[in-house]
Amino acid sequence: MKTSQNLNKIINKLPKTELKQVEVRLSVMDDIEDALSRGFGMEEFVEDSIGDARVAALKASDTVRFDMTDAYMEAEALIDETEQKLKDLGADSSSFDGLKTQLGDLDSLITDLKRQVDQIGN
Repeated sequence: MKTSQNLNKIINKLPKTELKQVEVRLSVMDDIEDALSRGFGMEEFVEDSIGDARVAALKASDTVRFDMTDAYMEAEALIDETEQKLKDLGADSSSFDGLKTQLGDLDSLITDLKRQVDQIGN
């Protein structure tokens, strides 16, 4: 604000001339052009970063939707199969309760991670 006031004081003290005939070049114009150039110059950097983010988001999505889901389904199938075998033998399968809890925790984690991946870029 103070720079602007000082600039106005200087301009007001200059002799009045027809601006169409005289090119006025202030150093602040160079500063503005430099700032604009820096801003436009960052475009490629930002586009590269966006591309990297898209690749990372896709990798995270694939890991959650395929690898983690496959592990969940495998664990679930093994628990179900083992419980059925124990039931057929008349054995107690309560020892699997902790594993079923962990399976539920994994399911919740997968759901949460899917939500987080889906929120990337929003």
